[in-house]
Parts: sequence; structure tokens; C-alpha cells
Amino acid sequence: MTRTERQQEAIKKWIKNKGVGTWEFPTAFGKTYTAITAIKAVRKKYPNLSVLVVVPTTTLKDQWNDELIKHELYFNIDVLVINTVIKHKYKYDMLIIDEIHSSVADTLKEVFNCVKYKLILGLTATFERLDGKHLLLNKYCPIIDQVSTYEALVNDWISIYKEYQVIIEVDDIAEYKRLNKEFIQYFEFFGYDFDKAMKTAGPEGWKYKLKLRDEMYQGKDESKRKEILQAITINSVGLMRVMQKRKAFINNHPKKIEIAKKIMKARPDAKIITFSNNVNMAEALENGENVYTGKTSKKVGRVMIEDYLSGKINHLHSVKKLIEGFNDPNTNVAIILGLDSSERRATQTRGRVIRKTTTNKQAEIFNIVIKDTQETKWFDLSHKKTKDYITIDEKGLEQVLRGEQPEPYKKKIGEILFRF
Repeated sequence: MTRTERQQEAIKKWIKNKGVGTWEFPTAFGKTYTAITAIKAVRKKYPNLSVLVVVPTTTLKDQWNDELIKHELYFNIDVLVINTVIKHKYKYDMLIIDEIHSSVADTLKEVFNCVKYKLILGLTATFERLDGKHLLLNKYCPIIDQVSTYEALVNDWISIYKEYQVIIEVDDIAEYKRLNKEFIQYFEFFGYDFDKAMKTAGPEGWKYKLKLRDEMYQGKDESKRKEILQAITINSVGLMRVMQKRKAFINNHPKKIEIAKKIMKARPDAKIITFSNNVNMAEALENGENVYTGKTSKKVGRVMIEDYLSGKINHLHSVKKLIEGFNDPNTNVAIILGLDSSERRATQTRGRVIRKTTTNKQAEIFNIVIKDTQETKWFDLSHKKTKDYITIDEKGLEQVLRGEQPEPYKKKIGEILFRF
């Protein structure tokens, strides 16, 4: 089956379901194109069909508008960012919600409250059924068709790619182990119950601390009650502090910059996008001025993306942005310096480099992971449904960069106590 035939099949399923449902398709399969084709199909019967497209970011809004212009769809179609939509009331014949997974449940619910519609189409590459969103989907926009990354690969709908888990060893790992030991001491106070520990630091943490104190001590001795409350506070503050230090160790380690620069140097002609968890790491890379963050102004961001898409610059450094909705078919290398346990984020990041081109590119994805840290667990959790990656060490990386077959990684990746 060709991709066009598969897209037509998806449209038929949506129409058969009375114009209600969500498509779960991998990035680069052509969700936007298929949705536009669905609009055209409905307009053959209803020429005055009004359409509202709801997107999570201004970047995606601009891309949608460009696609609509390309397909000469100027009439009765609006593209709005979700945070704007939930502030007003609207009435359209057809509602399209792109990246439907990216909104928290309350925000998504507000869209359904604010927009009156007859037909609805949800688009997603990954839908993590968290915080009740699956209940909203089942009620308003259930998943009616799915295409897996494997199906897309074997049918040649997306580019061939190789993904690597690059295990690096750092000289100061003893510092991380010291922090981990301190973390365990605080964690023990809460009975190794992460939910309980986090509630003490939440928005109403002071209320929960009082409740926890009463659970731990039912006596009337006020000095004892005060002592226990003080112990809860000390351990809560200590736990949060050491967790932040562990994260900083992982997300800020200079060895990651060294490895990323080595990859970039070995791929001088590649179009490379990097993903970091903080600005300092991104700015330390080659062409560190090309950093795109949530604080980047619309004007600067637009120019930066246009320069990247046109080939004027070949490196674009993302800090918790461009993970969703950014599409450049010519990007062929992704370097991840900051990851987490989110399967959705890993899938979306992978999607930035696997878009099909006429040049038969082979994309590369490098996840830089520090050995003997919680980061190895985060990688496992984020890739639990896809084992289609290759684990290598620094020697294996050098072999890959030379175009050689890497030696299998044989060292045992140490177990880290406690998921968090």
C-alpha cells in the first residue's frame, strides 16, 4: 500500500465513524496533509464548511497556515493556538485538534466547552493516557485509526534511521553517588513513598505536612507534634534539594558537550538539531547562538527557523522546544543531551529527523546517557515500547562516526535504586 492509499483509508474510517475520531500516526507520516485532504473531501459535499484548527504552539500555527496556503484553502478556515481558543466561544462545522496529546486534561476539556462543532478530528503521534485524557478522548474524539512506526518503515513512508544510546562514563561519578546516598536517606523517612514525599512540597504542602504529622503521631504532646512536623519539613526540603542537584549533575555535565561536539564535527555536512534541558548547555555547543527556547521572541524565533529551513544555518539547538510540530525533511541528525522518562517526548524527538525525502537519507539519533545515574532508567522508560536502538560506548561511537559497525556494548549498566 502506498502512503496516499493508507491516508485515504484513514479518511474513510473517519467518515464511516460519522466524522468523529483521532488518528494516531507517526511523525512524518503526513498527519497534516491527510487532515487537509479530509477537509477537501468534506467540502466536495459542503462547499461552505467552516473549519477551526487548534494547535499547541505558534510554530505549528505558522506551519499550518503555510500548508493551507499551499493547498489554496483560504476560505472559512482559522488556525488558533489552544491558549487563545479557551478564552472565547466559537462555532464551526469542523474542529481539528493537532497534537491532541500535548494539552493537559483541563485545558483540552475547555476546548470542547468553548467550541461548538459538528465534525471533529484529533491528530497525534503519541497519546500517553495520563491525567484522564483518555476519558476525554473516548467521550469526544476516540482513537479510530493507528499507524505504527514499524508499519511506516516497512512501507517506506518514513526515512530509515538508526538510534543510539551512547553510554558515557564520567570522572566525577562519585559525586553523583554521594548525592544518591543522601537522597535515599531522605527518601527512607517517607517510607520510600514518592507520592507522599512530593505532596509535602506541592502547592498545599503545608496542609499535607500537618496531615502526615497526625498520621505519624496521634498523641497530645505539643512538643512532640512540633518535633515531628519539623522533621517532616527538614526531610522534605532536603529531598527536593538533593533531587535538583542530581538532575543538575545529569543535565549540566560538560562531558555531554564534549561528546555532542565530537558528533557534530564528524558530521560537517549534516543538518543537526540538538535537545538540551537548559540554555547553558545549548549555548556551549557549536553555533551556540542558534538556541531556540520558550523565551525566544516570535521575531527572532521565526528568523532562526527560516534560516535553518533554508540551509543558511545547519545547527539548531532546542531547549525544551521544537519537540513537537517542527518539521524539516532535511534534518538528518538529532543529538539529545537532556532526556527524561517520557515515552511521548522520545517519540516526538525521534520524529524530528525521520521525515521522508527524495534523497533516501538515513537519519541518526544520538541519546547521550551518563552511566550509573538515573538517566539510564529514564532512557529505559522512554523507550519501553521500542527496542529498536543500539547501545554503544564512546569507542562504539567513534566507530559509528567513522562509518564502521560498532562493537556490541558488553558492560553491565548498573541498577539505580528507586525509580525517582
